[in-house]
Amino acid sequence: MLYSRIYVRSLRSVPRSIICARRYASITPKGPGAIAAEQANATAARDSRIKATKLANEGGLKGAKKDSATNKLEQTLARFWEKVTCEEAADGFKIQLDGKTIKTPLGLELLIPKEKQSLAFLITNEWKSLPNLQVKPYLLPLTSLASRAIDLAKAADDLEAQAQIGSIDGIKDLLMKYLDTDTLLVFAPRKDCDGELRKEQEKLYFPMKKSMEEYFSKFSEDGKPIVLQHLDTETSGIIGNKQSERTKEVVRRFLDSLDSWQLVALERATLTCKSLLCGVAIVRMNNEDDKFAYTLEDLARAATLETILQTARWGEVEDTHDVEKVDVRRHLASASILCYNKPAE
Repeated sequence: MLYSRIYVRSLRSVPRSIICARRYASITPKGPGAIAAEQANATAARDSRIKATKLANEGGLKGAKKDSATNKLEQTLARFWEKVTCEEAADGFKIQLDGKTIKTPLGLELLIPKEKQSLAFLITNEWKSLPNLQVKPYLLPLTSLASRAIDLAKAADDLEAQAQIGSIDGIKDLLMKYLDTDTLLVFAPRKDCDGELRKEQEKLYFPMKKSMEEYFSKFSEDGKPIVLQHLDTETSGIIGNKQSERTKEVVRRFLDSLDSWQLVALERATLTCKSLLCGVAIVRMNNEDDKFAYTLEDLARAATLETILQTARWGEVEDTHDVEKVDVRRHLASASILCYNKPAE
């Protein structure tokens, strides 16, 4: 609508003879008059575009904003800092660009706890490796996760902040929904992939399921074992899987025991793998008191088992399967680093 107004305004400056020439050309065979009209039309269109561009640059379009510092940086795509440092403070490590601490989306300082020294150094390296201001999520995965963890801790008692980034309870509610349909709790029919898929699932999923049941039982108030219900599509079809209320209460109690850093790591892993159990695995493998026997590669394989078998049989789609394979491992590694704490000396 705004561009239409500009166009109409520009037509007011078009000589009447040109408008008449256009009308004449529309009802007569193409001749000298038609050619002249076409030329006049092209000239008027060009003048209209020039005028519209000029109006936009001068702020004539409603809602158009004058160039801000951010817009200028986006246009030049030039780094505005020369030095990236990791400065140790009394309460942690600050990541700074030319002496100024990086801020989170809520405007808080990007302050990394002292027990997460490795995370601080790796975030510093992320910014040192950034080639320009074309910031993509995959270029700063650790910065993104750390910022979210810091902001969520702030939002715990701030309703305005919760409106911007969500609340901790909201994240927990979302994560709980993955438990019923967890990737590691759904087993394929025995004939899928010539039986290889079900065979691999039973080999990988069942031991991990048993380990999780034993782990969750520690959070049971009555001390009784926890049983995770799984869906066998061979016998039950595709009906929904559902955990018992007691199991959900115990798992929720586990989530309540996490700090914001662990919760954000669990969230990233869960969304990546479509599996709450994979998210819990990330937390467990970074607990030095937990003898969890699985690796990041085990989790990546468990989350993408069907894709692995299908591509082994039919081949990969270039720039799709190969990218997803790396992407899953990048997300899981980032989540694991976020969870890791330096052992107490």
